[in-house]
Amino acid sequence: MSETIPEHDAARQKRTYTLLRRLVRKDSRAGVWRLLSGVRAEDTAEAMEHLTWSEQRSLWSTLGDTDYAADVLGFLSERTTRMLAEEMNEEDLVEIIDRMEPDDATDVVASLPLTLRERVLDELRDDESSEVVRSLLNWPADTAGGLMSPRAFVVPQQTTCGQAISRLQQHHSELESIYYVYVVDAERRILGVCSLRSLLTRPAKTPLTSLMSRDLIRVPPTEDQEEVARLVARYDLLALPVVDAEGRLLGVVTVDDVVDVIRDEADEDMLLMAGVGGVDASSVFTQSWHRGGWLLATLAGGILAAEIIGVYEDTLKTVAVLAGFIPVIMGMGGNVGIQSATLAVRGLALGRVQLGGPGRFMAREAQVGVLLGGLYASLLGCYALIRFPGEPLIAASISSSIFLAICAATVLGSAIPMVLDRGGADPAIATGPFVTTLVDLIGIVIYFNVARTLLGL
Repeated sequence: MSETIPEHDAARQKRTYTLLRRLVRKDSRAGVWRLLSGVRAEDTAEAMEHLTWSEQRSLWSTLGDTDYAADVLGFLSERTTRMLAEEMNEEDLVEIIDRMEPDDATDVVASLPLTLRERVLDELRDDESSEVVRSLLNWPADTAGGLMSPRAFVVPQQTTCGQAISRLQQHHSELESIYYVYVVDAERRILGVCSLRSLLTRPAKTPLTSLMSRDLIRVPPTEDQEEVARLVARYDLLALPVVDAEGRLLGVVTVDDVVDVIRDEADEDMLLMAGVGGVDASSVFTQSWHRGGWLLATLAGGILAAEIIGVYEDTLKTVAVLAGFIPVIMGMGGNVGIQSATLAVRGLALGRVQLGGPGRFMAREAQVGVLLGGLYASLLGCYALIRFPGEPLIAASISSSIFLAICAATVLGSAIPMVLDRGGADPAIATGPFVTTLVDLIGIVIYFNVARTLLGL
């Protein structure tokens, strides 16, 4: 494929995707080939994800260049990769995997059914690549071991700058990304790291041991991918070494993989917060099933809220105007609870809650709740006084209720994600329907009990 780098703008990409789909539907292989000659593999993979399955198969069969096909396969989603791989001739699949980087090849092989996976590994032409892929498959995909590339620029501890540069020139084609030089001993235990800038700007005879930093940030292969992403972001790293219990270098997690992790984790948390986590966007039935479960919980919460309101039926009959403010109390409390829960989930994901401690975060949210509660209690109280002149106790009960409901919402919204996190569950599931329903119920109880107390009902 051509090395041309196209201009990347939304309008151009949209035109490319539209034209590509049109050519695929017309089965114009020559047209597709000419169009893709100026398109990067990443963009082709992105375009494929927006096609139907039959269109994806047709487009894939057009990619005659094995190297380009290997690049495209490395950027496709796990679902699309698995479906294409199962359709392919095993010999062609092995040929493509043979041309991929070990970490990308591992992702493709991991998506295959177990029997097909074993056959593909046995048929790989490069025995070393097969062993590397097998070793990477031992680690879960969401850990540092599952993310790492085993190929890193490694030199012995007695190496000089000139020798390291010569070694880099000889072996650069074997390395996917080169950000740092890792200095190791005879047992491959990592001793230090040196930036390429330091390597290239010092005299050739300078020993790397005099330049390297011994204060390394490193992780074990079992480290969760979210923690890996936090470390890379916190220390502005381009690559993070992965070491075993003895300190031997196993591989490196590069920043491009971390960007994918951050995006995937953000997508996952957003879906969980909306109550649609794990939904396959291409399946209407699966979407309905997953979303229906959360909506059923919301329906149950609504029924329970109706039952609670029924308990206070006598109060509503005595002071009917209270019914008109129920949506206000529930809406304000639910929205404030969602805000606090979202901040808690984000803080846990970025490690900010852990640094300050849960108590400090909850205290801060409680203070915010007091300020917001005071503000909206004043506004709603003034409205009630204007709307119902001569009924100060009604205004007092409404303003007091919204104040307490907002304060309770901030505390609950911030506390529930942290409780789930301590229990080993994903805190993102606390938001959306769960927090909203719980805060609504508590808001109703607060509202009617305050009204009963202040109005003497």
